Amino acid sequence: MKKTYAVLALTVVLAFFLRFYKVAQIPPSLSWDEVSIGYNAYSILKTGRDEFGRLFPLDAFVAYGDYKPVLPVYLTVPFVALFGLSELAVRLPSVVAGTLTVLLTYFLVRELFNKSPHLIRLSLLASFLLAISPWHMQLSRAGFEANTALFFVVLGIWCVLKARERNHLFIVAWLPFVASIYTFNSARYFAPILGVLLIIYCWKEVRRHTKQFVAGVIVAFVFLFPIVPYLISPQARLRFAEVNIFTDFSVVQTANHRIETDGNSWWSKIFHNRRIGYTKSYLLHLLDHFEPSFLFIRGDGNPKFSIQDVGQLHIIELPLLIAGIYWLFVRDRRTAWFLAAWLIGAIIPAATARETPHALRIENSLPVWQIFIACGLLSAIRYPILAKKKFILLGAIAFLYSASFSYYWHNYFTHYVVEYSGEWQYGYREAIRAIEPIKNQYDAIVMTENIGRPHMYIAFYERLDPGEYRKTMDGAFDAAGFYNPHRLGKYRFVRQGIDKMEPRILYVLEPQYLPDSARVITTVRLLNGKTALVLFDQGL
Repeated sequence: MKKTYAVLALTVVLAFFLRFYKVAQIPPSLSWDEVSIGYNAYSILKTGRDEFGRLFPLDAFVAYGDYKPVLPVYLTVPFVALFGLSELAVRLPSVVAGTLTVLLTYFLVRELFNKSPHLIRLSLLASFLLAISPWHMQLSRAGFEANTALFFVVLGIWCVLKARERNHLFIVAWLPFVASIYTFNSARYFAPILGVLLIIYCWKEVRRHTKQFVAGVIVAFVFLFPIVPYLISPQARLRFAEVNIFTDFSVVQTANHRIETDGNSWWSKIFHNRRIGYTKSYLLHLLDHFEPSFLFIRGDGNPKFSIQDVGQLHIIELPLLIAGIYWLFVRDRRTAWFLAAWLIGAIIPAATARETPHALRIENSLPVWQIFIACGLLSAIRYPILAKKKFILLGAIAFLYSASFSYYWHNYFTHYVVEYSGEWQYGYREAIRAIEPIKNQYDAIVMTENIGRPHMYIAFYERLDPGEYRKTMDGAFDAAGFYNPHRLGKYRFVRQGIDKMEPRILYVLEPQYLPDSARVITTVRLLNGKTALVLFDQGL
């Protein structure tokens, strides 16, 4: 057992290193969501209020009008207290959550396969595979709420499974799922699905310990109460309508056009019913997440979630995944069905979104992939024909994994950071630092909104006093419910160019809006050399 825990400890240390190494520098800039989480944590730390002056909100942080879940902000508060308002403070909660998820995966697999003779090997393998997963590493190295939510999901599953033998745990076992609901939007739909799956999976134990189970459900609902008003609010409905496929009117237009073409016949209204169109669209979005290109070749199309040159899983894991699914359904069908239902259940809410496949929204499907792959790896080693050449096979697998991991690691730190710095709103931090020493020379500063949310970057990097921020911030909510800032102190925000330059005004705009007669103060470039922003004024 000492040897097992030594291997586990090394795996956890490796996981932490892979997620922590240069995390303040790479990704190359904080995203607008990260600066929002960071500054609201700073505001809570200093005043107990968010950026809009709400005292310790429990339902949601208004943020940009997207109403962010509250727990990521509160989890960031102690890190801001320790490390100041910085990239490190904002990203460390995700690093820690990602590392702990690797640790929890070991204990989760032990509970799932507690009667298997391969218990220890499967547990260590699954944990190690998650530690070196490009998918999990990528999302653990930035302040993504989904990554923290995954930690709570895995913790919740482990607690419920553990409660089968320690029934008193049923009273608190559902609380991690509640925490996930306070952490990430998709978890609000996935947690109930997973809860039902767990009840079915543990039905014998639930019936045997009904009192503890009911008490646990009541406790969970009590802790959910503060968020319920938001979940049924117009703001929550706006958020859902913004991203889901069921507000896509092109489906209705296509259905109406085909019905009209068929002469408005009764049978045409059945064949071309919009509900059939939406069902087809949903199923296509669901299947998008199983595309080989997404899983094994290029990954998510959003550069924040993938380096664009490696799949969400290592390419070597394709045959191992297939073998693992087959092996587990033959050996332990009950556990196999639970894992398959968990994986599909994690994708069901994400399939309602217009952007698919989406690695962030289905992160809750981890570590199911790694568990299946671990089963495949173990089955390959123990397959009678291959077992005779076990050491050759292990050497080949180790070599291919090393090559795949090294390729990802090299590209992430060498090429990805340069080629995709613009995707991380790179430039605002550099512009704000360039403005600071000359700020007092100007009456106003006009800054573009086109590469992100500049007001929050200003508040973050100037470490504005939250009280002063609230006094000098001026903006309004638009028809879609999003907050549009107009000014913050000396700063004015624009989306286009300017008609003419005025004296004692500093302009921070994209290069296409640079007037010929302007005096260029400095140029902010992306890491690939392209110009992101130009600081200029009227000159003499």
